[in-house]
Amino acid sequence: MSASHGELPARHAVAGQMLHRGVVPLDTTHGPFAAHVLQNVASGSFAIALARGDLRGAMPLLARIHSSCVTSETFGGCDCDCVEQLDLALAHIADEDRGVVFYLMQEGRGAGFAAKARDRMLVQASRNRLTTFEAYERMGLGHDQRRYDEVGHACALLGVAAPLVLLTNNPDKLTALSDLGIAVAGSARLRQPASPYNQHYLAAKSRSGHALGDAADGPGAAELPEPVTDFAPYALPDAPRFVHLARYLLPVRLRGEPAPSGPYWFRVHAYFDLTDGRERVVLAYGPPDAPSPLVRVQHESLLERFPRATGAVHKPLWHETVRRMVEHGAGYTAFVPIAGFDPQLREPVVDDDASAALLAHHLRGRTAHVLPDAALAGSSGDGDDAVTAGATKILTNGSAAAATVANGDVAAATAVSGDAVATGLTSGDGAATMRALRLLGVVVEAAAPLRRPGVGAPRGDA
Repeated sequence: MSASHGELPARHAVAGQMLHRGVVPLDTTHGPFAAHVLQNVASGSFAIALARGDLRGAMPLLARIHSSCVTSETFGGCDCDCVEQLDLALAHIADEDRGVVFYLMQEGRGAGFAAKARDRMLVQASRNRLTTFEAYERMGLGHDQRRYDEVGHACALLGVAAPLVLLTNNPDKLTALSDLGIAVAGSARLRQPASPYNQHYLAAKSRSGHALGDAADGPGAAELPEPVTDFAPYALPDAPRFVHLARYLLPVRLRGEPAPSGPYWFRVHAYFDLTDGRERVVLAYGPPDAPSPLVRVQHESLLERFPRATGAVHKPLWHETVRRMVEHGAGYTAFVPIAGFDPQLREPVVDDDASAALLAHHLRGRTAHVLPDAALAGSSGDGDDAVTAGATKILTNGSAAAATVANGDVAAATAVSGDAVATGLTSGDGAATMRALRLLGVVVEAAAPLRRPGVGAPRGDA
């Protein structure tokens, strides 16, 4: 088996608006693939063509057009079937030893993560009386905002001339590609039984025309552990650079060896950052008034959204974070948005002060324990010593520095705090996390053993 055969496209070749940045070999759980990194020169957004075998032959080519789903592919959410469809598509392509997945950054059916989060909030607030499509209508959006022009440009870059056999349950994709002049030879379904956590979602897709059979015949739907209330977006009073857009519940299941665990209910908080124009996410676990939650700044990787056999860095750390927070009973994780690729096709880990500001908002004067990489890597997660290792206790005191840095004014925060320290905040650097939090009015104290209260469902408005 090999990831790719035939002549590779010239690096920095352009087709339409798509620039070919280069190729990264990926060792997936389904064997080797070649990740062609593509970038839209107009929007700056990335796409990945994950290829296997010779794509330039005349025989029909297995292809999956996959829209990004950060909630399932990064967070581990199991309230949809996106990550399962991605995995099944890779398995089909591996069996044929030839095919391609076009991975497009079209979160929330092309409407973006903010719309997706508000959709989930509206659906959950209605106790599933609204469907995802009805929620989109209520927000003034069409059922599907996705476009597939980038697929045609990617085919040109990769030399794909054969008709595509789409791995999809959505007949609208076949029509959309045909309308763009892309040859389609047919489709193959990707079927997997519904679970209690995605049954409502799959039933809505089935009624909208997806070839899923009767999704309502699955197991009984899971009940939400607490009520969800929809609200109008508002700027955080203590950090007005952030607009709180949505809050909903996500069942998180850890996939991988030795067996999947969970799901565990996390609250998803979606924000829009007025300073840098980016969507931001905080995941919260456990009681909102827990006196000593764990806190974590977590980076993610675009290439780790695929099922990796080796080479993953950030996702294993997130899985261990989930285990620690569940063991401890409470925690908050601020995710740093994907930073793209540098000229060597590495995914850089960038400084991110905004994550500290969001964590400080959620802590609201409580003590907490920072989880840097040193506390997570190589740990079994067994026992209080494993939870304590590398963790640092912090105490928020609500100083004036918090408001100034939350507004994006780091210089003013430094002047207020009287502590001219670096503000870099990275996933793996606990010291940098503490420095950034200090500018937000955080006092660093000696670490103390972390207690491990009982594990329960999240409660309240944290």
